[in-house]
Amino acid sequence: MEPDDDLRRRGAVPEHAHQAHRRQEDHGDRRLHRLLPVLDDLIAEEKNHGSFDFVFVDADKDNYLNYHERLLKLVKLGGLIGYDNTLWNGSVVLPDDAPMRKYIRFYRDFVLVLNKALAADDRVEICQLPVGDGVTLCRRVK
Repeated sequence: MEPDDDLRRRGAVPEHAHQAHRRQEDHGDRRLHRLLPVLDDLIAEEKNHGSFDFVFVDADKDNYLNYHERLLKLVKLGGLIGYDNTLWNGSVVLPDDAPMRKYIRFYRDFVLVLNKALAADDRVEICQLPVGDGVTLCRRVK
């Protein structure tokens, strides 16, 4: 395996990492400028399709579904996508009227939508790991 191949499979593609950092610097707070355009750049290159073994997502929760759709193009069959914070401080099992911090309540709905979408997505098999704040592993099967 070529050294660059190894880096690409791990997701640490230097030219794209530099691009992501540059975009963050150009736009100040990285929360204002998501990294979806970097994924779009990767998808634009056919050679990247199905070339990733594993991707771990710990990013803006309101875009998790957008990441998922893009990552399915990049992760090979049998590859894994991991999503962090899928139990979201346990809020996903609480009633809607339960008291919670503002930021927990704000992102809770995004996490709930993601969890439901992953459970219904026949392109992946999922496994929920109750470690930390919850990690969902998705193995691409289609």
